[in-house]
Amino acid sequence: MIIRTRIAPSPTGDPHVGTAYIALFNYCFAQYYDGEFILRVEDTDKDRSTYESEIMILDSLRWLGITWSEGPDIGGIYGPYRQSDRLHIYHKYVNKLILYGLAFKCYRTFKELNEIKKKKTVLKVKDLKLNNEEYNRRELENYPYVIRMVVPNEGICIIQDLLRGNINIDWTQIDAQILIKSNGMPTYHFANVIDDHIMKITHVLRGEEWINSAPKHQLIYKYFGWKMPILCHMPLLRNTDKSKLSKRKNPTSINYYRRMGYLPQALINYLGHMGWSMSNGIEKFNIKDMTDNFDIHRISLGGPVFDVEKLTWLNSKYIREDFDDRALIKEICKWSFNEAYIYNILPKIRPRIHILSDIIHIAGHFFYGLPKLELKSFNEVNIEYSKQITIIQFFIWKLEIIKIWKKEEIFFSVKSISEYFKIKLKILLCPIFIAITGSLISTSVIDSILIIGYDITIARLSNAIKIMGNISINKYKKFKTEFNSVFFKQLNIWENNY
Repeated sequence: MIIRTRIAPSPTGDPHVGTAYIALFNYCFAQYYDGEFILRVEDTDKDRSTYESEIMILDSLRWLGITWSEGPDIGGIYGPYRQSDRLHIYHKYVNKLILYGLAFKCYRTFKELNEIKKKKTVLKVKDLKLNNEEYNRRELENYPYVIRMVVPNEGICIIQDLLRGNINIDWTQIDAQILIKSNGMPTYHFANVIDDHIMKITHVLRGEEWINSAPKHQLIYKYFGWKMPILCHMPLLRNTDKSKLSKRKNPTSINYYRRMGYLPQALINYLGHMGWSMSNGIEKFNIKDMTDNFDIHRISLGGPVFDVEKLTWLNSKYIREDFDDRALIKEICKWSFNEAYIYNILPKIRPRIHILSDIIHIAGHFFYGLPKLELKSFNEVNIEYSKQITIIQFFIWKLEIIKIWKKEEIFFSVKSISEYFKIKLKILLCPIFIAITGSLISTSVIDSILIIGYDITIARLSNAIKIMGNISINKYKKFKTEFNSVFFKQLNIWENNY
């Protein structure tokens, strides 16, 4: 048997270090056994998936030294490797389940589902099915529907895990899972199983957050009479306070670390330390060392802590030990002083340059990570601190929902916040200007944000909030509720509430 593993990222945002972590372990496991590691794009979220995000994810993984033998960019015998190109396959298989009575069309409205959920914590087939007359009426009137699968009402599902042994999950806790959404797109749970079977995946290494979904996946394999891949649920990456790694407490984007000047070999080395270690105890190793010595049973199930300070220390060790002066100069130029990046900056600073040394003052913020700010840095802004914090936080959330990083989109985000708070745009931009550039005198803040990119922008805005006193959890939730009620468009109910 040829070992085949995969990584299946969703192109709905920036490339996450958690994606790289799971990809690394899948890659090393396959390589150790002379197997195949493939990449598949799970882009069934039509509202949030973008081609730009897909490109970023693939580029980031390659930057880290993780490669694949099949994928959307290089093809392969089991393609296509984007789920949006495989819809006919999922519909063929779901129709078989409907034919055999193992799945059904659910015409329940959102309001009805809410009423059921008030009485039932788990949605079962008996709660969801309509009487024949009502079912036929809704079908004739073309009501929107989803396709759900039939799940047992009782008993215990036993999930076999490579690291954890047998995991028992009560079927009474498992919903009648949606397989196809009302827009015709498959859910992750269905498409993932179909694709893993067709693509002959033998081992699925994924985060432990998927343990509770494993019974649904196992049931689909059983319904089709297929052999299920061997499961291995990896421990989740944690913040230093042991909470699940999140961008509110830690930068989570690979792009952030890349733009900040972390080396790919240091980041991949550090990710390799996340719950795993070399048998000889060596702390500094490359991806080939890890592959050659890989033993999955050396993974510790305790939540590995992603500590930026330790990563920074390891990165400095690589700089000191692996680079002579000439090599380091090359690395620095490749990092931020390359022609492509400077060509983006030059048109913005040229009109302001009188002598070459002016560049340091005018363009410095394009090259450093976080500006050196103090609370008094925001004294010049004619807005109280608490309001400045709210404005910056709202701006972060607005930037997070931009699908394509364009100047017009960034400007619209600021303008909409200006209109909501009834603060003149010029004044509202001041705290954002300081957070991004470190002062009120520099190049256009919108141009700066466009050039430094999403990840560094978010990091600088978050840093400004921290400098001004941070936001308590309760205030954060209150702000988020306010933001959602004002700025979020009402999304399609049938696509986002299951």
